Amino acid sequence: MILEYSSIENFFLDPKDAISSLLVAESEQKRNVIDESTFLIVASRIGSKTQSITAGKLASLSKMDFGKPPHTVIIPGRMHFTETDALKAFARCLDEPFDNSSRIQKISDQMITKYVPKARRALDEVIKMFGDDKNMQPVIENARLYIDDCEKFQNEGKEELAILSIGYAEGLIDALRLSKGIDPWT
Repeated sequence: MILEYSSIENFFLDPKDAISSLLVAESEQKRNVIDESTFLIVASRIGSKTQSITAGKLASLSKMDFGKPPHTVIIPGRMHFTETDALKAFARCLDEPFDNSSRIQKISDQMITKYVPKARRALDEVIKMFGDDKNMQPVIENARLYIDDCEKFQNEGKEELAILSIGYAEGLIDALRLSKGIDPWT
């Protein structure tokens, strides 16, 4: 990310502030993408006589003085070995470069991890309320099957189908909520 600049205020965002903002955003959104061990590259004043490139873990970079602006912060994903070698040759590496992407959970996996337990709890509440009602059995069974399908599709790497399945399950549970005036989600 090219760090913020305002010619009117003669303001450049410092890399330390950008790094701090990333940590704040992570703590609020809980995406498990950024933490103290995330590998970053800070490129400063590229193209000038005083250019510098510094790389390392977020914890190593967070207290550094990168000098005068402008700066760019790069969060690399999967790096080819030639990119790692080039980084070692042209940058000041405070830590050994590594692949950030290997420890990042997909958004679909994050969603499923969050929504499946909620849907199961809500369905359990529906079963407590309507488990003996034969008219409700097809809706309850289909919701349960959709939740099971979600987990099956996730295990097979079919993220789109997994998300659709949990959405269908939630839709059936919500249809019961709306038609019967109940709220199994609380």
